[in-house]
Amino acid sequence: MNWLLDSDSMFNRFLFRIFDTLMLAVLTIVCSLPIFTIGAAVSALYDMMIKIVLDKDSSLFKSYFKSFKKNFVKGTLIWLICLAGIAFIGLNVYFMYVTGDLNEKLRMVLFIILLLVTMSFAFIGIYAFPLQARYENKVSTTIKNAFFISIAQFPRSLGLLFLNVVIFAPALIAPDVIPLLVILELSLTAYITARNMVKVFAIFGDAEIKGDDVADKKEESNSDKKEENSETGANDEEIEEKDEKSVSQEAKKEDAEA
Repeated sequence: MNWLLDSDSMFNRFLFRIFDTLMLAVLTIVCSLPIFTIGAAVSALYDMMIKIVLDKDSSLFKSYFKSFKKNFVKGTLIWLICLAGIAFIGLNVYFMYVTGDLNEKLRMVLFIILLLVTMSFAFIGIYAFPLQARYENKVSTTIKNAFFISIAQFPRSLGLLFLNVVIFAPALIAPDVIPLLVILELSLTAYITARNMVKVFAIFGDAEIKGDDVADKKEESNSDKKEENSETGANDEEIEEKDEKSVSQEAKKEDAEA
């Protein structure tokens, strides 16, 4: 039962990670209440989630609010752009299905175009905030990078979009009935997204992440070498013992002959 008291055990580290992700979700929801601060709150959320995925120890509350402050301006601008995209899509849906007098063929063409635009905005929203949390760029550069990376990683982008839709659907349908569900869904979605973002950043040449991978491989190789050296050392000792025994036996034979 000592593993229950050991803070470095796998079980306790797993519990600490769950606690941290849930607390980050609570902090994000609280900091998002003014609505216009959602961008900074989500950027800080992904900043901390990426650190958790990379196993970078840091003070949870202090680091979150420090990241919130750092990402406030650019995160808010990205959020406002996302809001503009949502408003644009909403107005077009209203025009197409409520006020627009369109024939079926034209409606279908506009629907396909609007669907592609919606997916593009969704992809940008998925990638932009983690990029803003990780790298120092202009807002325009972050949005362009988010779009092009999402296209380059299209299967992954579709999977993350599906994840967001499926996980957040219950919370959007009944947010007042199960408020805890929102916290669980936000923490789960952000953590899975952060894990995928770390892989994407490594693919596109993030030196720190690739450096950590190289360091881990070196540690594994060094440990393997140590094991091999210990095994060879043990074998050498056995050989030396055998040599000593054979020498002593030969000496006894010579004494007997003499």
